[in-house]
Amino acid sequence: MSNGSHDQLYLALRLASLESWLRAHEPIPFVVDDILLNFDDRRALAALRALTALSHQTQVLFFTHHRHLVELAGANLPPDVLFVHELPGGTPVAPATPVHA
Repeated sequence: MSNGSHDQLYLALRLASLESWLRAHEPIPFVVDDILLNFDDRRALAALRALTALSHQTQVLFFTHHRHLVELAGANLPPDVLFVHELPGGTPVAPATPVHA
């Protein structure tokens, strides 16, 4: 299994586990750190959209230091669900072109 496939399976299992939890319990934040590192843009966008859907049920905190993922999210996700917080000293994110997947 490739690293990308491994990461995709891991994310799918975490999402399924959390969705099961949310059916019977109070919401808990979903925190991921560079989970899309080994995803291509098409799969990363699909994962970002799944996280967007999840954000309607609970808080999603997505950490990354990969600028292209922030740009991908900014160009393709609704502005009311995406909040970007950058650490001081970083390079500001430039607008990106939407991906059609």
